[in-house]
Amino acid sequence: MPPVGTLSRYRYYNALLGSTGADSGTLNMNVDGSGTPQEFYIRAHTDYDLYLKILIIIIADGTVAHNTFGAVAALATGWDLKLTEGRDDTFIINKAKTGGQAIAQGGFAHAYGADATSFKLTKWTANDDATTVVIPLHHIIPGGARIGRGTMDQLTSVVRDNLEGLTEFTVRALGRRHYP
Repeated sequence: MPPVGTLSRYRYYNALLGSTGADSGTLNMNVDGSGTPQEFYIRAHTDYDLYLKILIIIIADGTVAHNTFGAVAALATGWDLKLTEGRDDTFIINKAKTGGQAIAQGGFAHAYGADATSFKLTKWTANDDATTVVIPLHHIIPGGARIGRGTMDQLTSVVRDNLEGLTEFTVRALGRRHYP
């Protein structure tokens, strides 16, 4: 146990992927990436390591279904979510064209609902439903996925289709910051 008054070397981390890094720039990924792919990310910080434990993906629209992406017809190119460590990319979700594919690639974690309503939050907002995908990275990688301080490591979402019709499309990362 550290002496009384010693600062904790660990802090809670909660951020949305953004277009200029975590919680900055555009946070809602309901953009048109069909001409030029749009990237949203959390990059390494110079002062601390990030350990990402849980990812929460929200795809909200008027009516969501497993065979569409929100209420947008199945995507032509697909959506990617990848972790870059060093020079290696690991795809957490690779070319998901429907909400059902995102759920399946996300590992079917924390299921609720039944059949057509599984992984669906009814009336997420006043008029919109949401597909939710929860990915417990700490169940797959002990301690969570590490984004090392001062490195080129990052978690990146790549939108390659027109998702402007969605009400909300976000990826939230929960975990901890570790100060040396």
